[in-house]
Amino acid sequence: QTVLIFILLSQLVHSYKLNGLRRMSSLFMSTTDSTDMKTSPAAISLIRKGKMKLVQNLLKEIDSMGDKHPTNRYLTQREFPFGIIEPINFHTTITNNKATVAVFPEFNKKSKTGFIIGIPPPEILGGVLRDAGAKAIIVSLDSRSGGGTADEFERFCKEQARARIFLPGPIAIIWNDLIVHKIQIAQAASLGASAITLTPEMTDNLAEFVQYSKELDIEPIVMVKSLEDGESAIKAGARYVCVHSLEETAIVDLKNTITSSATYKEHGLENSSFSFFARLRPEEDFSVYHEIDMCWTLRDEGFVGVWPSPEAVYVTGMRDIYSNIMAMRAKASRVFLSPRQYLMDRNKEGAKEYLGDILY
Repeated sequence: QTVLIFILLSQLVHSYKLNGLRRMSSLFMSTTDSTDMKTSPAAISLIRKGKMKLVQNLLKEIDSMGDKHPTNRYLTQREFPFGIIEPINFHTTITNNKATVAVFPEFNKKSKTGFIIGIPPPEILGGVLRDAGAKAIIVSLDSRSGGGTADEFERFCKEQARARIFLPGPIAIIWNDLIVHKIQIAQAASLGASAITLTPEMTDNLAEFVQYSKELDIEPIVMVKSLEDGESAIKAGARYVCVHSLEETAIVDLKNTITSSATYKEHGLENSSFSFFARLRPEEDFSVYHEIDMCWTLRDEGFVGVWPSPEAVYVTGMRDIYSNIMAMRAKASRVFLSPRQYLMDRNKEGAKEYLGDILY
């Protein structure tokens, strides 16, 4: 009886902490996301200067190590570090995703999640997310908003390389950072990145960065939050944009604004593979239900991928990762089914189908 009481009290304390974290997540959003809508030009300038200092340190490290540095070896010989295979083609991964959205969970050590001792290491989390149905894993490397390291990114790529003999097979790993110099793109390519995020605010050479990414066989994903950003991405030659830092209705409105713009039509993108993703923002309470509902809405609006918040995917730690991702990428219709009902009643295995699944 004493042990049972202790277990119940532990669960209550853990649930209380989680509820508090969920309520705080939206308050921290504006400070942890370096590309938030409220970021001032002065703040952007400071961020760029800070990133350039890191870039200078990286360049010195590459110069001192010469051909022993992975980035140099990749640029001169197209050689990956031991244990990393040719990256998964990001475009092929997305275009093979029929009638639903691709889900890209994020590895973020700064987010408030349900893990008691911190987010699991790449060797564990990579396999769990792959088995749960994720199409790619986003590794956030900015020290303020992500906390990931280049070593952890490399470990994710090595874990996926080991999965090439399993089913499901390897998935794409996306390098998410604030890119201010081409050497960062080269570093990502040398460690096995399939795609990389580019932020227009962080550079005056977006077209050059997009082209350089393609030369290194990395898919550039341009982060947009305005029509100006969208037009810059189109002119730069990107075929994937990710709408971020906006509210629910504004995400869809911006997509419609971009696709109806003169720039979009001038480049003949109506029947092209130009595609939209969306980065979702955590809600104050029950973020997982809200984001599942958003995934279904965005799927119906023509989005091909979603970047859910870590607060939603890992809300209860490891326990519900499978069901959360399965629900986000489900083909269920919002007309016949609610996300709460889907999570509460859905079986992971078997032939049980909902009316919403069948009719969609």
